[in-house]
Amino acid sequence: MREDMMKLAKRYPQLLLPIREGERQTEEYQESVLGGKPLEREPDFACPEEIELSACDTPAGRAETVYFGLREDFVHAYRALAYRCEPADIPDSVGAGYIGGLINWEKIHTHRDKYLAAGGTDWEEEFGRFTSDRKNYRDSLILLSGGDYSNLSAGSVGLPASEWKSKSLAIRKYHELTHFVCRALYPDNVDALRDEVIADAVGLVAAFWRYDTQLAARFLGVEGGAFREGGRLSHYVKDGELSAAVERAQALIAEYAARIEKALPESGGDVFTLLLKIFP
Repeated sequence: MREDMMKLAKRYPQLLLPIREGERQTEEYQESVLGGKPLEREPDFACPEEIELSACDTPAGRAETVYFGLREDFVHAYRALAYRCEPADIPDSVGAGYIGGLINWEKIHTHRDKYLAAGGTDWEEEFGRFTSDRKNYRDSLILLSGGDYSNLSAGSVGLPASEWKSKSLAIRKYHELTHFVCRALYPDNVDALRDEVIADAVGLVAAFWRYDTQLAARFLGVEGGAFREGGRLSHYVKDGELSAAVERAQALIAEYAARIEKALPESGGDVFTLLLKIFP
């Protein structure tokens, strides 16, 4: 919806800036994104009417998600928010992203207006006090695209295109919500590959209410015990470690299949209850 795009642009002015090399060093970027100077322009997105902002309650609090119906709009927003308007490469297998630490200038400006309306006279001092707590003005946001999950076609997973599109969005959404919950509740317990396996598992259960281990492996690019070029697994390990990572991924998938089989009947149909039972 166009109004959702406008809401986002008020919060995050980088969505109004061009995507190009060196953009984050420009005076305009520094003044608007880091300094809060308003930008008087329209967002340059191809299909703003297919952008939808929503929220979901989780064990770690309320999480906001933004769905982009058009992939080029997802890529534009991802580059603007996660890569500071730099033209980073976003592989086709990446269809979602969790972004933390975003400055929400709308929150700051709203607080300023209330402070001044109440008779406040030293905004500089109040600004320092208000921003001393990151929770007052820093956001986390989940970006979602509408494409095939992990760039696997509907035909390759044996589902009609419309059904796979719906399932892909559910997997993608709950994958990222899993990261949101785990990073908030277990900030010191981070393992990139394990966390991806868990997030995919929760996404699969949310979409199908079962854990398909073969599909889970294919999501990472593991097929027939080997790595498929272009698979997501290469995003989470260093060069030269793919062979070992394939073995570990398969072991993790088997481990979490056993955990899910045990926890699923006890979860009461709630995917977040399941997550808390199987993590880590």
